[in-house]
Amino acid sequence: MAQSSEAYDFSLFEPYEYGTAAPEYEPDYEREERYERPAEKKQRQQSAVSQKERRATARSRANAVKLLAAAAVIFMFIGSGLYLNGRLDETARNISRIESQIEIAKSENIRLNSKLEGMVSVDKIENYAENVLGMVKLEDYKVKYFNNDAGNRVIVSGGKTYSDSQGIWGKIQSFFENIF
Repeated sequence: MAQSSEAYDFSLFEPYEYGTAAPEYEPDYEREERYERPAEKKQRQQSAVSQKERRATARSRANAVKLLAAAAVIFMFIGSGLYLNGRLDETARNISRIESQIEIAKSENIRLNSKLEGMVSVDKIENYAENVLGMVKLEDYKVKYFNNDAGNRVIVSGGKTYSDSQGIWGKIQSFFENIF
């Protein structure tokens, strides 16, 4: 057998619906869309394009606003960083100035303390007492010592005495002595 290029039509085996030859009824809105006038169709296409353009311009404006807001925030951070660095430098200069003043005050303190030690030394005091005031050193044999073993006594007016070391009987006796 020779090769043939025949095609089989399987639609013959499908069930067939018997109906009318009239076209099926289409609602008006579908028919109107299919059979629009060219001017109306062009106007509708232009309104669709203009809506797309409006959306695109709205998106581009929103993107521009976002970009400007981001740039403003970045400039704000940069500006605040520069300001804070300036304040930090100013504070560092103030600290170094105060530290140098402290060092000057310390050196002045050392100078004044050494001058005070020179003025208050024992040799200077002895020299001042002998030369200016006319004082002489006391010899050991000229020293008299005072011994107060009797305790502390207070002499009040009228020749009466008061002593802390008398005890309770002594206090009572002194109380009656001071009354009379």
